[in-house]
Amino acid sequence: MNSAANDWEAAPWDACDEVADRQLEGYRERSVKPIQWQAIRSIVPNGKLFGLEKQWFVSRDVEYFAEHGDEQLLLIQLAWHGFPDPPEWGLVSRAAGNENARWSEWGYFAHLPACWSLPQDQ
Repeated sequence: MNSAANDWEAAPWDACDEVADRQLEGYRERSVKPIQWQAIRSIVPNGKLFGLEKQWFVSRDVEYFAEHGDEQLLLIQLAWHGFPDPPEWGLVSRAAGNENARWSEWGYFAHLPACWSLPQDQ
């Protein structure tokens, strides 16, 4: 894969093949779901989401969140992106209904899937 022109990249970029393959499969699974994203900024300043303080999301470059089926999802938008940095967007998720569940990373990607919807003010 040409690292200077990646449409998708594992997190971290040097993950072993097994981890990268699992992340890519997870990304592809979620990229075909019609996810309606909501902006993190819609959370009140001292508010919580998924049991976490708003600052937790802000400090990790999370711009959008969604709950789809039995999963909580976070969409990361990097300020610095493109080679040598990762692609612009990142995806993480965990099982819904369990605030102690571990977040799984699904890599970084250059383009949002067509079936995902960001808020209209974007």
